[in-house]
Amino acid sequence: MVRVEVRGRRGDYHARTLLTWLNELRGFLEGELGEEVEVGFAEEDSEYPLLYVDGELAFEGLPGEEGYLIEIIRSARDARRATA
Repeated sequence: MVRVEVRGRRGDYHARTLLTWLNELRGFLEGELGEEVEVGFAEEDSEYPLLYVDGELAFEGLPGEEGYLIEIIRSARDARRATA
């Protein structure tokens, strides 16, 4: 299982957009990664949304598009596997 978490201010446009993209892409990501993807949110007082993949910070801010978000998650997951 791959755990993807957005941390940021509740109601923040960028955090909300990132969370929406993740929920919309969950099925696609599961097919691409070959694993179940769990999406979560944690409130944190940060200027930009923070994207964590399996507990590790993978990106700060809002990627320019969904395709870039997919690549960030894939790269973070691959890096985790390489060190495991």
